[in-house]
Amino acid sequence: MNANTRIKTLCAAMAAIFGSTALAAEPAAATVFSGEVTPKLIYFDYFKGAGTASTQFLERYDVQKGSDTRGGVYPDVDLSVVGKNAERETFRLERQGFGAYNHRGTVKADSNTMGFGGYYTNYRSTTGGFNFLYGPSQVPGGTNPANNVPANTNSGFVAQFNDDSGGQRLYKIDRTTYGLGLALKPVLLGNAASVALNYDGYKRDGNRFGSFVLGGSDVAGGAARVLQRWRGTDMPVDERMNRVTLNVTGAPGGFVLSYDGSVEKFDNKAREYTVADFIPLMAGFGVTSNKPIHFIPDSTLISNNFRMAKNYGTTAFAAGYGHSVLDQDSFAQRQQQFGYSTGKITTNSAFLTVNTNLSGGIGVEGFVKYNDRKNDSTFPAVGLINPTVGEQLGVRIDRINILNYGLAASFRASALKSSLTAGWKHEDKDRDLTWSAASVLAPALNAIAPQRSLYRDSTKSDELYLKIIARPMPGMTLRITPFYQWASDTGQVTEPEKSAGLKAKLSYAMDKDTLVSGYYDYKSIKNANNTLSGNAAASLLSIGTVTQDVDKKLQAAGVSLSMKPSEWINTTASLSWHNDDFSTYFLRSDRRRFEAPGNALSFLSVDRPNYSVDTYVFSLAGDWQVSDELRWNGGYTYSASKGDTSSGYVGSALTATAGSIDGRINNTVHSLALGVDYELKKNMKLKAAYSYDYYDDRIYSTLTGGVNSLMLGVSFGF
Repeated sequence: MNANTRIKTLCAAMAAIFGSTALAAEPAAATVFSGEVTPKLIYFDYFKGAGTASTQFLERYDVQKGSDTRGGVYPDVDLSVVGKNAERETFRLERQGFGAYNHRGTVKADSNTMGFGGYYTNYRSTTGGFNFLYGPSQVPGGTNPANNVPANTNSGFVAQFNDDSGGQRLYKIDRTTYGLGLALKPVLLGNAASVALNYDGYKRDGNRFGSFVLGGSDVAGGAARVLQRWRGTDMPVDERMNRVTLNVTGAPGGFVLSYDGSVEKFDNKAREYTVADFIPLMAGFGVTSNKPIHFIPDSTLISNNFRMAKNYGTTAFAAGYGHSVLDQDSFAQRQQQFGYSTGKITTNSAFLTVNTNLSGGIGVEGFVKYNDRKNDSTFPAVGLINPTVGEQLGVRIDRINILNYGLAASFRASALKSSLTAGWKHEDKDRDLTWSAASVLAPALNAIAPQRSLYRDSTKSDELYLKIIARPMPGMTLRITPFYQWASDTGQVTEPEKSAGLKAKLSYAMDKDTLVSGYYDYKSIKNANNTLSGNAAASLLSIGTVTQDVDKKLQAAGVSLSMKPSEWINTTASLSWHNDDFSTYFLRSDRRRFEAPGNALSFLSVDRPNYSVDTYVFSLAGDWQVSDELRWNGGYTYSASKGDTSSGYVGSALTATAGSIDGRINNTVHSLALGVDYELKKNMKLKAAYSYDYYDDRIYSTLTGGVNSLMLGVSFGF
């Protein structure tokens, strides 16, 4: 029995398992299988760039396997098996390889009564370069020995960076996702309900570079202490997530009822790091007690969600309720010593929507949503958040309540084949916050006070929007969606005080073989609600208030053309532009915000630097069926990004310390792909593909580099 016959027999057996569940009154139709298996060899070569021990930009995100990290040859295989009957696709098995560390696979089986599916993906990337080329000590301006003078100053930590990786240089992360699903259709359950059971998981393995700063420098040890503060080490990554989900849906008495429940478990198997691990390296300059420097995120999330829907004539109702509990499962040794025992967040949510159609093509919709998130974690937490002790985290989020509601009305003009929808939405978000009371009850202690934070306890906003769909002529469709949002209060500067936007898209089918479309998106976000204020010596009186004024604009536009010049040729072309423009005040203080309130603290608006980057992308692709045996395909993409990451005082400071590396962006990427399929004989094809990618960074030339890749394979069909 040859390989193709064995694959076909195995797939038929799996399909028969699911097909055998069909009811006797509905005999399963015969399944016909077809498929293709393609063994292939891939050659690759990274050229230019940093060298054999380090990574260029492209190599970070397309790690391939060969005789070394720069080039080589490796085998791979693609597989596709499809089973169909007169009613449906009953079976599909696929495996696609895009490199030794980049591949995926799926399997699906479907019958009248049951469905089954599974999947996996694997992807590797490098996180810091094979030789950690871009460490803080290697970027111009990243460290400055002059900062060590005088000793015992807060600026000392940028004087020297200490690499404690111990010779471990291959920084990489492997990401694997996988899952299985089983569905029981209504036919199997007497048309009363459907049931779906799914399992999803992922794992991350590898290692990354971790950087941390040890405690203050104003202790015994002097200049040497300052030089030892900023450290970096190799950190293992070993994480797992497993989630099981159950869905049950039924329609008793005309009500559509559904339940979704899930249990998700996250487990971090990597070693728990503590400062004590680095004591030998610090030659007596470190602390003597174990203090955790990394959070352990092991947790269990249990969720339950219920939904109900019902139609009464032209009116539809839908309502739902959800409850979830997130529990922290593991605590660091030091946390346990201080009594940390609970890390728990409970969330309750509910919604109600009503949608009705009135006469004359008018529809009305209303909704209300409520979300309550409560923090039931250990409190007070020594060393983390404690109202009576200074230099803790500035604020504890005890609870967040969010209430959303809105109304919308729509009008449909059948004669014009157009529609108009006008709507209003409101959001009311309240945060229960606990600030460290040290700033109020014990001014001699260090703590961030509310007036020295940009975080607030309330957000209240409203939004008006329109949705317009028009068909001014046959084959043409225009969609326009403008909106305006305003807020009387915002809890964060990232929430808009004022925001306006527009989305527009126009498409025109000139004929059955030609489609042209274009779009334009615009969004403006402003926020000047939140302020910072300092304090006078030995008091909490404000001695000056400054505003963190945020102004952000996003714009994007593009046009695309799809043409079929002949029965044998397909072509597409597109051009797009994106602009990101951001500015806000650069604020400077004479002390850290949590310095003792007994010391004067003031904020100064130094400048208003601007970040503005434009990105352009052009792509061209097509395929050509030259003959029954020969088919060509190809594509080319060009992208360019250019702009300034800052201006004014900040821009000049970056240029002075690091040249233009941190102050400007100017890079281009060229990507070319060519492929050919040639039928040697029935059920046997020769396949070849060539790809070329080149990244050119005109600011940080070390990242510049390219890669060539050639694939040769033979496809066997059945």
